[in-house]
Amino acid sequence: MKGRVGMVTVAVAAVGLLAAADLAACGEKFLVAGRGTRYQRPKNFRAASVLIYANPSSSLDAALRKLPVESILKREGHRATVVASAEQLSAILASGNFDVLLADSGEAAAVETLLAKSSDAPALVAVCLKGQEKAAVEKCSLKAPPKERTLLEAIDRAVERHDQNARKVAARS
Repeated sequence: MKGRVGMVTVAVAAVGLLAAADLAACGEKFLVAGRGTRYQRPKNFRAASVLIYANPSSSLDAALRKLPVESILKREGHRATVVASAEQLSAILASGNFDVLLADSGEAAAVETLLAKSSDAPALVAVCLKGQEKAAVEKCSLKAPPKERTLLEAIDRAVERHDQNARKVAARS
């Protein structure tokens, strides 16, 4: 009798152990390591407000039309504002709080004079276009027409520069 009880106990335990493997398979399949979750942005990522100065007389406006810059920035969490004239640029810089300014490298000197007036100025990303003067190419941060990945990397670097400058200004005060 003791032998039968022992065999039944072993049989029930074996069936229970074999069934346990099937029970572990129930539930969310997306919680399997490496599936379902994507971590594409770095830990220090923060959404930036980007000001795009696309003067119609410069070729930056045409270069940016080839790539849907505003939709790319919106998809990544950034906010984009586009201005077309120097008057609009100076007015919006005086009233707005931007992290990054995207402009043609040929107009970088004029833009830098506007940015020098503010202590909380956005970081400048100068876009280099083909056929520009050698002096303008030296200030280049991004080649045009930009690819999506290089554009986002340049904006991320500019946000880091802006945050470092803001920390320096805060430390001085």
